[in-house]
Amino acid sequence: MEKRSLTETLSEPLTRRRFVATAGVAASAATIAPLGSLAAEAPAPSPSGCYDVIIIGGGFCGVTAARECRRAGYRTLLLEARNRLGGRTFTADLNGERAEMGGTYVHWSQPYVWSEIKRSGLGLRETMGALADKLIFRRSNGEVVTLSNSREAPRFEQAMIAYMGDSRGIVPLPHNPFGSDEYRKFDGISSAERVASLRGISDLHRDMLDAYFANDGGAYADNLAWIETLRWYALAGHNLMDMSDSQLRFQLKDGTKSLINALMAEGGPELRLGTPVSGVLQEESSITVITTSGEKFRASAVVSTIPLNVLKDIDWHPSLKEGKLAASRETHAGFGTMLHVILEGDYGNLNCAAPSHNPLNFLFTDAIANGHTHLIGYGPNPELLDVNDTQSVQHAVRLFIPNAKVSQAFGYEWTLDPYSKGTWCTLRPGMWSKYLRDLQEPRGKLIFASADWANGWRGFIDGAIEQGLEAGRRVKALLG
Repeated sequence: MEKRSLTETLSEPLTRRRFVATAGVAASAATIAPLGSLAAEAPAPSPSGCYDVIIIGGGFCGVTAARECRRAGYRTLLLEARNRLGGRTFTADLNGERAEMGGTYVHWSQPYVWSEIKRSGLGLRETMGALADKLIFRRSNGEVVTLSNSREAPRFEQAMIAYMGDSRGIVPLPHNPFGSDEYRKFDGISSAERVASLRGISDLHRDMLDAYFANDGGAYADNLAWIETLRWYALAGHNLMDMSDSQLRFQLKDGTKSLINALMAEGGPELRLGTPVSGVLQEESSITVITTSGEKFRASAVVSTIPLNVLKDIDWHPSLKEGKLAASRETHAGFGTMLHVILEGDYGNLNCAAPSHNPLNFLFTDAIANGHTHLIGYGPNPELLDVNDTQSVQHAVRLFIPNAKVSQAFGYEWTLDPYSKGTWCTLRPGMWSKYLRDLQEPRGKLIFASADWANGWRGFIDGAIEQGLEAGRRVKALLG
């Protein structure tokens, strides 16, 4: 994708599809709009353009790092390319209702985000469909079957145990990716290959495993590393129920914006929204950040929270270590879709699922109100489904519910967002071994932090906060 400036993006005709692709990059009025995520009172801008620390990126990682730097007494500037905070998460106003367009789910097994939730006194709400008993499953042969989750779960759990194998031995320290070398023996295996290798499980459960991890990974199962799925299982306590709960059950009651605002208010750095960065120049005594408009800001340290898929788009001087650039060129596997669907009529509390090469891998009830059913859906590839085209979405939904009538469909296309170029990070086979150490490694006064290479819950809000805290520690070690 060709890199475009904010000005170039705004000069194009504002179609609905392009608005959804750029919502949060530039302010606009439309059906989908981000709710406010702004700073509390912040210090006055530095007249000299010089700071102790500059943070590039205002997602959960960047805002956490900025808070830690402010706590340490450093003059801190936070630069965010979009017109809002939150990175690959934002709480949207959808026809007067609050809905999440990324991130979304949190859990007490995620230590960093849970600590912040409790410190800020925030509440949770439960996703209705997470405990639905009705499962409509579309098999790889096209057959559609209706199952009871309560009856099928014990059998599926046995298939999951077979799939995970010796997860405790392979991933003994899930928050320390380099605490054991066991992962190296398995890093080249895809989730699809692991499913194909299993013996003694039914074809139905093979399809269900494929669907489960295509949904979790936001990717085709053959692009997703098996070791990534083992890590999720280990992080959640090596059991299916807790892994499912940690990934798709609990949301922040007042949206992800409530947590990003709490972090921002506590730190209170100087904030510049709508300020994309084009280059970073590291010299002997300082480091300079250059914006796409030509502004220059100088600091003693810089924290980059730029996502993996976008690292290659920045002019770095000196050039980044080859491992970082190679990983960015390869890209992580997370290129899926998330969408909200409003059906006419009450379809009850249900789950729908299908294997990975389908336009939707998972579709479940979020709420039922006023004679309509609100569903949340996930798919593996935006090429298979235009999430903002009602007829396309209706066709995909009817693969599970033949007579369904979609009155609205809306989503945010993160793959078209020039500041993410993908959804949440899930690593491809071999990427852990080849790139993870390089991605985490600082370079002089430049520190790299992102949920994309977190030690624990990689790709989650928890991983972003973990990395923001680590960046804060590294800044303090560097500046004293």
